[in-house]
Amino acid sequence: MTTPSDDDIIQLAHQAGLELPAEYRSELIDAYRHVRRMAERLSAPRPHGDEPAHTFVPTVFGPGKE
Repeated sequence: MTTPSDDDIIQLAHQAGLELPAEYRSELIDAYRHVRRMAERLSAPRPHGDEPAHTFVPTVFGPGKE
């Protein structure tokens, strides 16, 4: 995936209806790059061991258990 240029990020903001003053543009560009890296990690395939929900043991939570 190619990294968008600063102008591309500003154009995306404009298309989303955001008209930012110049002093906020660099902040948006920095934030966009952090969010993009985070989103790329979320869509990466993960092993089942990364999700502890598959280890749920319902008998542990039965009536009278605390």
